[in-house]
Amino acid sequence: MKTLITLITLGFTITYSSAQVRQNSGIQSQVDWSPEVYQVGKKYSGYIIKLDGDTVNGYIKALPRTVVDGMGHSNQNRVYFYVNESDRKPQDKYKPDELKGYLIADKLYESINYSGGLFNKPNFNIVVKDGAIRQYEWYSTRDGFSMMKIQSGESWAEFDDRRYETKLIIAKEPTDPIEYGILGMSFAKKMPKMIYDYKELAAKVENKEEGYKWTNFFEVIDEYNAWAAENNK
Repeated sequence: MKTLITLITLGFTITYSSAQVRQNSGIQSQVDWSPEVYQVGKKYSGYIIKLDGDTVNGYIKALPRTVVDGMGHSNQNRVYFYVNESDRKPQDKYKPDELKGYLIADKLYESINYSGGLFNKPNFNIVVKDGAIRQYEWYSTRDGFSMMKIQSGESWAEFDDRRYETKLIIAKEPTDPIEYGILGMSFAKKMPKMIYDYKELAAKVENKEEGYKWTNFFEVIDEYNAWAAENNK
């Protein structure tokens, strides 16, 4: 994770706060997908992060945020990479097991072993919160997706929330992600294993001390990430 964190520091700024996520029991996406900032089919400047950690700048074609009915390509399973914005054909097409991640416009994706189902495999998940323990969003379409129309007075975010299901994912290592909701059912058991190197904090969570329970999930993550940054973890 450290290599990716360094790259983000150089070229990407995370703007999403845990407070924003905490407000939404949904979970409602904290990423701006409005047509003014993201248009499917358009090429945006960005870079790919190869498996050896090297970055290659170029342009990436904007794909849908997720597939419909499990078919086709999306930002979560494919990257179309162009050297120049005017190029008609991509130089390369990458699958999630062929890259560590990529940046398209202001959206950073990392390849982690989460695909929304029981049998997880590498897929690109969008980063919404930086840190030693990172937070991601994973998208899938809701029933009736293709027939939905934006309603009068409805914001784009509200429309998207009706069309897409958003799952919050956390991961300390790309090979070991876990869903926010699933973690809640055994927070005092599973969370200490993730933060074992910060022994004092792990003990407080395991013992269910006041202020370190499931309802304090985001505060625990923030405290661990602050400790990890201070100790170069």
